[in-house]
Amino acid sequence: MGKAKIGFEVDEADLANAKAYVARHGGSLNKLVSALFASLGQEAAAGVPALDPATGLLMAVSMGKLSIMEASRRLELPDAGYVLHLLAEQGLPLPRLPDAYVKTQLNEARDALDDCLLEPAKAVKKRGGRRRPAAA
Repeated sequence: MGKAKIGFEVDEADLANAKAYVARHGGSLNKLVSALFASLGQEAAAGVPALDPATGLLMAVSMGKLSIMEASRRLELPDAGYVLHLLAEQGLPLPRLPDAYVKTQLNEARDALDDCLLEPAKAVKKRGGRRRPAAA
């Protein structure tokens, strides 16, 4: 199927919010708008375009309004990995995790790896200063 270029007007504040959202979550405005257009189904009896419920859930995850785990439960998927796969298929930006959550996960992973070591990890000092010339 071919692609078409379109033009439309958007409030400057809304455009700024959309650009900021895409900058935080990755992707592009084109992908975000295309995904929205693709989600619009046949017109309902009332003449209002219907949004596929699954796509609506994915968009809520992408915007950070719904957790990945909750979406996997509502979509009756085995785990959150399937939600991430569907987001990628739809071209929707992945949700950005809060920095505090990322730090917590990083610390837990580091602790788990440290527990696997035979000897506790020693602090490594970074060498500073000038490089010593090699002996001739």
